[in-house]
Amino acid sequence: MPAAEGRAAVTLTLSQLPAAAAVPASQAGRVQPTPSQSPVAHVPFSVLGSNFGGLVILVRLPEAQFRKLPRNVFLNNLLKALRLIMEDVVLVNVEHDSYPVALCSLRQHLAARQFLAFGKNLLDVAVYTTQPYEPVLLYGDTAFLGASEIEMLEYDAGRKKKLWQSVQRMFGV
Repeated sequence: MPAAEGRAAVTLTLSQLPAAAAVPASQAGRVQPTPSQSPVAHVPFSVLGSNFGGLVILVRLPEAQFRKLPRNVFLNNLLKALRLIMEDVVLVNVEHDSYPVALCSLRQHLAARQFLAFGKNLLDVAVYTTQPYEPVLLYGDTAFLGASEIEMLEYDAGRKKKLWQSVQRMFGV
């Protein structure tokens, strides 16, 4: 769509995000709801990892599977390709069968600006605004990429390729 007369078109690239400064809520295109305003602020989640300023990986798994996730070969290989290790990320398990976790609830505990979600309906602000394997900007300084469940990706070369192309766009690899 052409830019309106008198306005310049702005193209945001996700690869610029790691170096981008945080955007104050007053200047961001959207205002993030407070935990008391979000309808899913009560959805519980558990966390593995302590690098709360890095990449957040969202999943929805049974507790036993979630605890084993740091040893997942596929996930470790993906992080290695991004020049990261498991200690550079925080794993978040959404503990509700169908509801997403609220970004505002996560932000009370995590300062991350990049979210990689393996599964459907994991982050409240991304439920209706994202397509799988399409990286998007949320709230000015936050990038989100949704993908299939890890179990589906591990053995599907086509999905892995699609994920890698999206990850490259998001991280500028």
